[in-house]
Amino acid sequence: MANEFGVTAWGRAWLRTVERTAASGPNPSLPTARTLARNGSVEFTVVSSGTVVAEVSTKAKTSSVTIGVPLWTKSEIAAVKSLLRSAGKANRSVSTGELPDSIVTELQARNIAVAVDLSECTASCDCSGRRSPCVHHLAAIYALAGRIDEEPVLAVTLRSAPDKAGKKSASTQSSEWIPLSDINIRSFYGD
Repeated sequence: MANEFGVTAWGRAWLRTVERTAASGPNPSLPTARTLARNGSVEFTVVSSGTVVAEVSTKAKTSSVTIGVPLWTKSEIAAVKSLLRSAGKANRSVSTGELPDSIVTELQARNIAVAVDLSECTASCDCSGRRSPCVHHLAAIYALAGRIDEEPVLAVTLRSAPDKAGKKSASTQSSEWIPLSDINIRSFYGD
C-alpha cells in the first residue's frame, strides 16, 4: 500500500471527500484515520459497484465499516465509457486498468464527479463512536484513496452499475477453475 494518499487524480478525488476544510476547522479524527490507513489497519472485503466494506483494526478491536456510494446516472456512465474508449485507443494500458489522470480532468469538465461527498454516501460502523463520520469510516476512505491510486479503475467500478454480461462471463470462467486442495497430488501426475 502506498504511504501517501492522493498520488493520482483518481485518488485525490476521493481524498478530497475527507480532507475538505470546514469553516470550524479540520476534523480532529483525520490524523488517527490516516495513521490507521498507513499502518495497514484497513482490510477491504468488498470494493464493488456502489459498495465498500472494510475491517478496520485498532489496538482494542476490529470494526466493520460499510459505505454505500451512489452510482453514476445512465448518461454519466455513457460519457465515462466514451472517454475510456477514446483513451483506450490512444493508450493500450487503459484496458488493463491503468487510467490516465487526464480522464479525471475531462470528467470534471463535464460535471461528472469521480468521488462523492461523504454526505451523499451511506455509512455504517459497528463502533461505539459518537462522531459522524467515525474514525473507522475516515480510515476506510483514506485506504480507498490509496487503493484507487494503485488501481484507478476501481474508481470507475465503484460508481458504475454492475455489468450483467460481465457477471455471466465471470461465473462461467470461475466454474472452469477448481481449488488446488481438490487435486489429489498422488494421482495427478500418475503413479
